[in-house]
Amino acid sequence: MSPSRKRIFTALAVAALSLGSIAPAQADPIQLPGISEPNPEEPGTGGGSGGSTTAAYILQGVIQNEGLQSDGTGKRVKIRGYSRFATPGNDRRDADYINVRCTATGPGGSTTGDYDSENDGALIDVHFETPWIPNGAVLRTVHVACSHYATKNGVVYETASATDIAVPY
Repeated sequence: MSPSRKRIFTALAVAALSLGSIAPAQADPIQLPGISEPNPEEPGTGGGSGGSTTAAYILQGVIQNEGLQSDGTGKRVKIRGYSRFATPGNDRRDADYINVRCTATGPGGSTTGDYDSENDGALIDVHFETPWIPNGAVLRTVHVACSHYATKNGVVYETASATDIAVPY
């Protein structure tokens, strides 16, 4: 099998496997609040007699395909990428700082992307479009990758998310 056919086959296989399910990513490290400083709003401060520990917070990273755009000569995909900071019970909590950076790379190597950040936020998102794919193009897969970052009480939470999207003819 030629190298170019192998790349096409690999890209199509990855795209087929990634369609329809984008699971949120989770990040570590784990930091539980100290017993000497309880705060009822914060997770993990209920006391107790030991046992297993849980992550105090989870940083979720998500990429969403929001549909196609066409100009008659080609198509591109509208993308939303976001970082969400929450407790293990999925209740949103404000991070001291949170950001998201996403890029989309087309088959020819062209890229687009966006970045946003905020202080004291639980969710931050970006909206952008992938590079254009000409109607006659053979290679029609776009790679989208996002990095997600947050800090809370001096602890850094990082994760990444990525997906390949096949742009239909």
